[in-house]
Amino acid sequence: MTDQEFTNELSAEAELVRRYFHEVLDQGKVELIEDLFHPQCVMHRPGGTIVGIDSVRGVAERRKETFSQFETQIHDIFGSGDRLVVRLSHHGVGGGMWPSRLGNYDVSGKTVSWDAIAIFRFDNHRIIEEWVTRDELGMILQFGLVAPADDRR
Repeated sequence: MTDQEFTNELSAEAELVRRYFHEVLDQGKVELIEDLFHPQCVMHRPGGTIVGIDSVRGVAERRKETFSQFETQIHDIFGSGDRLVVRLSHHGVGGGMWPSRLGNYDVSGKTVSWDAIAIFRFDNHRIIEEWVTRDELGMILQFGLVAPADDRR
């Protein structure tokens, strides 16, 4: 593969990822999932693995229920072979229940921001696998679900 072919391939896959974040998650256009994800896609996320396009659709629907406002800022996208890495930040305002690994919490009206890294793998120009890591402790602290430790020593 020449450098130009790699750049064109990376650009096409990067556009899929941008559409996922900005159109599906930020704007709530869940109907685009079939265009972006492979039917047998797998998402490896904090708290568990999600398998299949219907489950991915469920994640996007829950995002709409959990946050009344949601915005993604992409800082970096780079890739190699069939994978892209995205360094990003999400900003949101709670609009309902947040299902965390600690339980479900009402976060209505609470503002939160967190950093994340997502790695995407592609098959036939669709997302077939995603790995996510994010600052869940920062989210928990911002939502006020636990208090920071006392600084006294």
